[in-house]
Amino acid sequence: MLESENRGGWTPAGALALTLAGALALVGCAGKPDSLAARPERPHASRTLSVADFRGEPAAPPLAVVGSAAVGAQAQAAASSLPGAESGGRAAATAVEAPPGADAAPAAETPIEPPAFVSHAGLVGQVNGRPIYVAEFFAPVENQLRIWGRDMTRLEFTAKAYTFIQEQLAELITRELVYSEAEASLTENERVGLRYFLQQLEADVTRTRGRVAQEQVLREEQGLGVDEVIELERRKQLVKYKIQAEIRKRVVVSWRDVERYYRDHYAEFNPPASIQVRILAVKASDAAKRAEIERSLAEGYLFSALAEEHSAILASRGGLLDPMPLTQGLESTAITRWPEVDALARTLREGEFGGPVVNGDLAIWVYVENFEDGTGRSLYDLQHEIQERLANERFAAEQKKYLADLFARGNMDDFNNMTYLLLDIAIQRWARPE
Repeated sequence: MLESENRGGWTPAGALALTLAGALALVGCAGKPDSLAARPERPHASRTLSVADFRGEPAAPPLAVVGSAAVGAQAQAAASSLPGAESGGRAAATAVEAPPGADAAPAAETPIEPPAFVSHAGLVGQVNGRPIYVAEFFAPVENQLRIWGRDMTRLEFTAKAYTFIQEQLAELITRELVYSEAEASLTENERVGLRYFLQQLEADVTRTRGRVAQEQVLREEQGLGVDEVIELERRKQLVKYKIQAEIRKRVVVSWRDVERYYRDHYAEFNPPASIQVRILAVKASDAAKRAEIERSLAEGYLFSALAEEHSAILASRGGLLDPMPLTQGLESTAITRWPEVDALARTLREGEFGGPVVNGDLAIWVYVENFEDGTGRSLYDLQHEIQERLANERFAAEQKKYLADLFARGNMDDFNNMTYLLLDIAIQRWARPE
């Protein structure tokens, strides 16, 4: 278990920091880490809701926002039916009483003790009145946690799972907060359009096999039916649309902004002529080592990694030499201390390698890490790139403000309590025995 000081009270600023990775992924501004396990690609993934799609008849009413006291009572009732609740298990700890008159009081910071057993259907907490269940949370990430539990020590798994669960829970909370606001703010015309979009989506999902056969396939592959798949896509598209609609209108980049950015970053866009290379040097007499390096390079291994592992020179830096200014021109500049290696480097483009060059008792490969020819790039050439860069920066800043406001206004159970509940369950299920 983690140190007790890490269980301090949750603050909006702390939660916001945790949500950014997930929230950015929701709107396509950032990808998830490669390690995150995801559900299989769905057949309707290519469809995207746009403003033009909002034409149709009313959809279902928005979720009701339930006060913490009411939710706490519901959680208490649900948790009391789980095995281990009679003995004061963690399942019951998610129920939190709110002070009289308080609609969204924070959950009590009671130390959480691991339960003897928590059901897969156990309640974790609530966000804007929507319950979050253990099974729902772990379904898309179970495989990743199982792999970590198999490959890591119990302590390593605990540390890894703690950060991972925080990120996943923060993403789920962000998604629910945005969804609730999006659902509540839909106009009648937008509801009509959303209904039409979902009808088209259902037709796409069931076109190949028919609804009955597709239902069976989805149940077997994802544990979801057609209606559940459609609802998940509905919520996803509403979240994406809401964030885009709320933030894009606040992002304005003028031509003056572009000009100012170019002036402020002139050195970045107009660097002096220079070249920087990496070298990988081994004993020329070691035929086996040379063959191994040749094979690894041919298979696409990173030059820097091979230099770090094998090079007799600058291994700690992956063979990277300091940048060499080309004030006298490329042909007249000594790039390394070996003229034969310099001659080879001059024939290579940025990102290319060559060799080996045998010099004395060394066999040397060379890789061009970076090359600047000194010509620079004009404002005219860069105007669209700068505009996009500024727009993305401002979008991220506005998104951060928007999400912080959502967290401040949101009604949810204590973030830390939910995190540690899920962490204890993950340790019990997938970590190695003590």
